[in-house]
Amino acid sequence: MKLTKPFLFVSIILLGCASCKNKAGTIEQENTELGTEEINDSVHQAQGIVMDATMNGFTMVTSKKDTLYISTMDRNIALEKGLLIGDTLEVSYTITEDEPGINIASAITKIH
Repeated sequence: MKLTKPFLFVSIILLGCASCKNKAGTIEQENTELGTEEINDSVHQAQGIVMDATMNGFTMVTSKKDTLYISTMDRNIALEKGLLIGDTLEVSYTITEDEPGINIASAITKIH
């Protein structure tokens, strides 16, 4: 009787771990079937209007109504008359695996 409870407890834990492992494999398999790819470091370009700006980045809305946050941290961006809300910009940026949702600016051009 004393060995029954620990054996039952260990069995439940092992079954739970095995169950979780199978679910993770199934999700990866479904993503592969749908053509979903992992995000790789690559350069993208976008054109849009600045909606919000902070010391370390800005938010812009593209013509397709996508909202992008572009980080300018540790970047020297020199724009004529600075960066203002309502400016139209053309931005080259990098999407990184390390921080999804953070796009790092590589080049910014103000469009007049």
